[in-house]
Order: sequence, then structure tokens, then C-alpha cells
Amino acid sequence: MFYIISIRFWSMLWYELVHYILLPLAFIMLNYSFIKLILYYIWYYNNLLIFHEDKIIVIKSTLLDTDNVEIIDLHKITKIDAFANGIFANIFWYGTLVIEQQRDKVREFWYVPKPYKAISMLNEVKEKNLEKNK
Repeated sequence: MFYIISIRFWSMLWYELVHYILLPLAFIMLNYSFIKLILYYIWYYNNLLIFHEDKIIVIKSTLLDTDNVEIIDLHKITKIDAFANGIFANIFWYGTLVIEQQRDKVREFWYVPKPYKAISMLNEVKEKNLEKNK
């Protein structure tokens, strides 16, 4: 926006204002938004949710932090729910997966691809484990 203002009103504004304030400010804002976008993509693609036979493995990692691995036992899960809000979430098939554990611990996983399919897979695995234990 600062760049457009400085180019469009070049003759009306002072040269010093454009040259020393508006153009560097536009450059800093563009770089900031680009770096924020890159860091968002890194954060998005480094959060993994793995469904194993009797557990869910949650791996969170970044470039600067150490890896954080969490294991959720399927026996401790009491309720699984999913929802997709908005037009883009329904078009691109992503949503939020909500898992309630024992002792009222609620975990939300955002941007899960096909969350309803993940629920059906988890329910099938829970049923298989119940049949196995009988």
C-alpha cells in the first residue's frame, strides 16, 4: 500500500518522505509478510498426526525447536468429533478433529485432511481392538 501511494502521488509528496520513509517501510512490510508466510508453511507441514494400531502419535516439530512427540492411547479416548466450518474447508476437505480423553482432557487438531474419514478409521480400529481383547 505504501508503495502504491509513493508511486501514485510522487509529484505531490515530498521527495524525502517518499525516498526515506514510504519506500523502506513498504520494503520492510513486504519482507515481514513473506517471512511470516514461509514460517507458517513450515509450521503447517511439520505437524503430523499418525494413526497406529492402538495409538495416535502426534509429532510437532519446527526448524528451531526440538521435536515434540506425544502418544495418545486409543483406550483412553472417550469421544471423537470432527467439523469443517466454511466454504473452503468443505471444498478442500479439511477440518478440525476433536478428541476427548478420560478426565476431561480435550485435544483439537486443526487442518486435518478428510476428518470424517479419520473418525471412521479410528472407530474401526477401536472396534478391532475391543474384539481382540475379548
